[in-house]
Amino acid sequence: MKIIILSFSVLLNLQITAQENLKKCISTSLAEKELISNPDYAEGRANVIAENKIWLQNDSQEKITINIPVVVHIVHRSNYTQIGQGNNISNAQIEDALRVLNEDYSKTNPEYPNPPRNTFLNYWGNPDMKFCLATIDPDGNSTSGITRTPTTKLSFDADTESNDMKKTSTLGKDAWDPSNYLNIWVCNLSNAGGGGVTLGYAYLPGLPNWNAWKDGLVIDYQYFGTIGVASSSSDGRTATHEIGHYLGLNHTFAEASWNGQGPCDGPQGTLQCCDNDNGNVDDTPAAKDIYFGNVISSTNNNTCNDLSYANAFNTDVLDMDENFMAYSNTSWMFTNGQIGVMNATLNGYRSSLKNSTVSVNCNGSVGTSLNNNQLENLDIYPNPTHGKLNIASADKIITLSITNIIGKEILFIKDFSANTIDLSSYKNGFYFININTDKGTHIEKIILTK
Repeated sequence: MKIIILSFSVLLNLQITAQENLKKCISTSLAEKELISNPDYAEGRANVIAENKIWLQNDSQEKITINIPVVVHIVHRSNYTQIGQGNNISNAQIEDALRVLNEDYSKTNPEYPNPPRNTFLNYWGNPDMKFCLATIDPDGNSTSGITRTPTTKLSFDADTESNDMKKTSTLGKDAWDPSNYLNIWVCNLSNAGGGGVTLGYAYLPGLPNWNAWKDGLVIDYQYFGTIGVASSSSDGRTATHEIGHYLGLNHTFAEASWNGQGPCDGPQGTLQCCDNDNGNVDDTPAAKDIYFGNVISSTNNNTCNDLSYANAFNTDVLDMDENFMAYSNTSWMFTNGQIGVMNATLNGYRSSLKNSTVSVNCNGSVGTSLNNNQLENLDIYPNPTHGKLNIASADKIITLSITNIIGKEILFIKDFSANTIDLSSYKNGFYFININTDKGTHIEKIILTK
């Protein structure tokens, strides 16, 4: 079985040919180049796989919803000065992308409970994960969880500039601490070599500390969400697929090596193996011959005999084309085995992300800080406060909540109409107040010092 280090999602519509899509999936060449240039990564990947297997063998299960802090870096062309213009995508498009992502990772996506086909209904699991915009940046300042960085670059070539958008020095945006934040870079991707379009990619877990700045997702702005300037062919699930890689999942199908000398390569470009799960997932059928079409009730692809491989199946079953880690045009599920691997990663290599102390906004809307003058008729004072916090708003406050530094909600009030809040019963430290009115959302860091 082949270890895939860097993976690119291919979620294209039927108007794009399979040959073009295959060029787009350049994970093999990038993986092998990374192995050659970065042996620490190869060691890290091996360690993550071994640790995950131990966690899975202990039959460990996650008992609670995992909230993961997210920062979305919009790297846009410098002439797109207005939010919503060109690849400086709107807040609404970002909210829509997070909506799709959170539906897919909570088994509340529209296909549940009656998907287009029910072949693998019994294998469909619930990851029970929630991706929430950060409300505090690495310097302790309040944030909407979104950064916007103008660049003079028209696009980033996924073949030759796959990490350039991740550093200010290469006309992108520096990552926030990847141990505490899931970084998502949204930009214009291109492939100068032609032959396909790259929608997104992510490193699998295992990067050493010295180049952890590469960690996170890169997604083309036309495939982040389904509204705004998103492509008509975008189902918003590029992020779903890439986060699967980020949390340790491989594709569900076997892949050829870039130089034709990999373990799955047969003569004249053929594949001689089918299993791509790296020994961690046994409830996705063996598959090859990538399927790019829609999955409907009559879809019956079966490219490998499952009885020839060690897995959870005692009969030869169809390919699981509806899996989020496949390349089909429609997908809607993770298996319980895949969820086990993702949880193992979050309890091992990415445990700091799971236990991050970053305060988050999980209500699905983009919060804005007072510094952006988004809510002009709101005043919160004094700050720092000794306990009493005055809140003056000309607009009706629909909800008011306060969270502590680790994101735990300590106060929630609906239809707030008072003028003050008393925080004197809480410990000294940093808190975040989140106020929703019909004019927008305001998030501000509060310092309590008694």
